[in-house]
Amino acid sequence: MTPLDRDLCAAVADLGGAPSWIERAWTVARLLGLSGVLIGGSCLFWMLPLGWPSGAMLIITGAAYALLLIATHEMVHGTLLGWRRFETPFACLLSWPMGWPYLTYARLHRLHHLWNGRDPRDPERTDVLPMERLHASPLRRQLQSRLLPLRILVFGGVGLITDTTIKGLQLQHVDPRLGLARLGDGIGVVVVHAAMLSVAVVHGEIWRYLLFWLVLERVIGGIVQLRGLVEHHGLWQQHNTNLQTQLYASRNIRCSAWFNALMGGLPHHSAHHAFPWLCSARLPEGSARIAAVLARHGAAPTPLADSYAAALQLLSHGRSAPSSR
Repeated sequence: MTPLDRDLCAAVADLGGAPSWIERAWTVARLLGLSGVLIGGSCLFWMLPLGWPSGAMLIITGAAYALLLIATHEMVHGTLLGWRRFETPFACLLSWPMGWPYLTYARLHRLHHLWNGRDPRDPERTDVLPMERLHASPLRRQLQSRLLPLRILVFGGVGLITDTTIKGLQLQHVDPRLGLARLGDGIGVVVVHAAMLSVAVVHGEIWRYLLFWLVLERVIGGIVQLRGLVEHHGLWQQHNTNLQTQLYASRNIRCSAWFNALMGGLPHHSAHHAFPWLCSARLPEGSARIAAVLARHGAAPTPLADSYAAALQLLSHGRSAPSSR
């Protein structure tokens, strides 16, 4: 371990541990608020006649659902409430109606933290490596050059679900438990949707049911795809040590405290990747301490974008966001 790594670890050592009761109370309030918007918006969509009011309500519902699914990322790490026995079933309850294979994602995400910036097998890598570009067909190169609009506007949620399922199959030799995870997700998604579809058929609302999930898939998929691209795209590269690789192969986003809370601390992505055991409420403090240590050692600051919109604009021009300042 280098002196810089030692000082970085020492700087955040006291921020570890399970969330406090106050932190848990704020988290519960976030989950209840988003769940209320999700349930209320869904009910209004089914009660109102099809039109602009019901469509707008469905978009708001999709945004709330996306933020709830983003919270399942904290459940993977056990940093949401610190109650894993409760969080895993809750994450499945949130994920399976959207067709999201949470159990598979949870296992793949652990590999992502091991391999980010280091191993091309990283299941959440968004960057196209030079060798991949060199050996790509002309059509594939065209697709690679339009990665951002394709992932956000075209692939969306279906693309994420498909990619996670395929990666779960491809990497089963690395993590044998992926087979059981994929089976559990498959059964869960089929059972949940069979139950919901049967209710829609009985009430003669099959077309509204399909519209409901189509719009939610577009909204949620776009938000989650954007989040993943902003956090890592353009930064996949190995640095001096694994800790420094995690810091510099991840991007922070400047945002308000309330928005950071809604995003589960993910705007402080460099700190999260370097120290994934930090609960979301402590990531802003962790980022500040990390920045101070890097400055003291004369090291480059971690990548930072002024907003999600600014990061997307930079990425659309083929550039990574500037470092923090």
